[in-house]
Amino acid sequence: MVREGLYIIGLTGNIATGKSVVAAMLAQLGAQVIDADALAHQVTKAGTPTWQRVVDEFGPDILQPDGEINRARFGAWVFANPEALTRLEAIVHPAVIAESERLLQGLLGKVTPPASGSTEVRVVVLEAIKLIESGMYRRCDELWVVTCPREQQVQRLTKSRGLSVAEAELRIMAQPPQGEKIALADVVIDNSGDLEQTRAQVLREWGRIQKALHQGDATEERFSKGGYMSSWRKLVDEHPLLTMWAILAIGMVVIFLLTSRDADLLPSQRLFMAVACVLLAGLCTWIISWE
Repeated sequence: MVREGLYIIGLTGNIATGKSVVAAMLAQLGAQVIDADALAHQVTKAGTPTWQRVVDEFGPDILQPDGEINRARFGAWVFANPEALTRLEAIVHPAVIAESERLLQGLLGKVTPPASGSTEVRVVVLEAIKLIESGMYRRCDELWVVTCPREQQVQRLTKSRGLSVAEAELRIMAQPPQGEKIALADVVIDNSGDLEQTRAQVLREWGRIQKALHQGDATEERFSKGGYMSSWRKLVDEHPLLTMWAILAIGMVVIFLLTSRDADLLPSQRLFMAVACVLLAGLCTWIISWE
């Protein structure tokens, strides 16, 4: 569903599965990438309000001489202490979500309707390792999860980040199993092969999205040419419960009239039953709307 000119792909995956690789491929295809993990670094730079909250929570020993957080040392300690990791995320995640939302709102301001009348749609990728855990995935139109075998995660962490095997295993175990993310995914990108295999998957999904967006523009154009249908669709979109009530009421009245056509009822009795059907439909709609 396109909202306000943006189509948001939520991109996540456990550590060292290759999220950034997939994000870079999407950027090359024209998507705007918001890297929430980079934002986490940004909002915890020395002097920021979030930095101050982290220092107040964990003490000045986590700092380097220049005042910045010693991310290597602090990260190693936090990943070895689940309770500390939870406390840290409770501070950082709200700030990252707020900054992500600010960037999304900035992108919304750059989307303008072209002269043709159809809406210009910009594809945005919201990349975050904690996209699901933080709840940010609910802001997205679809969720992509990048995966690879655990052995590859360990290999990549030891090679690219200089971690020991034990440190790599500790960071992997600190995250939920990949299967939990996959269960929520709309798209799963298997990044266990070479780059071309990963690129082929990304291109296939990108083509699907572009096709769907263009079909959506064509549909909107057809509805706009028929004013009545456009108005009806707008009414349904803006008042779903009212629409449900109307459909249920009409259906129940029609069923009553058909099943009672041979009954010896006075017009006033039929009217009373029809009104009762409408009220019953309203009660059903109200019950259905309960969260």
